[in-house]
Amino acid sequence: MYRRLIVMRHAKSSWKDPHLEDHDRPLNKRGLRDAPRISDELYSRGWIPDLILVSSSRRTMQTLEMMKNRFGDLPSEVRPGIYHASVYDLIRELEDTTQKGTTMILGHNPGSEILINRLSGNWIRLPTASAALLVENESNWDLEDVIRPKELHD
Repeated sequence: MYRRLIVMRHAKSSWKDPHLEDHDRPLNKRGLRDAPRISDELYSRGWIPDLILVSSSRRTMQTLEMMKNRFGDLPSEVRPGIYHASVYDLIRELEDTTQKGTTMILGHNPGSEILINRLSGNWIRLPTASAALLVENESNWDLEDVIRPKELHD
């Protein structure tokens, strides 16, 4: 068995309430629609995490909740350090994860895009509710594929 990493950005959030702190912003209608669609696609491709590390923000927690349509109650850990994390913070969050299997980190940009670049050497665009699969190859990570909601067919 090899090690895989799914880097996912939270679904689209709402800016409707200007009094909310950034950490407390909920998903908007598009986010509520896209999160289950992405989990369906992840499932159909076999991108099933053994562990999900999720930011403590409301929008990431809601994204995870909306993905339970396909994943149920997979093991997850709320990691406050993922919120507004630098690439070094994100790498540190991954240090104590399993050496085999699939881990998902559900967080934010620009950290998610920078993490993918740092691990694989590839710059990709990761809009909201998008996910990228990286596979460990010896001591390197290869970018296998990216799923973006706008590229899915209904």
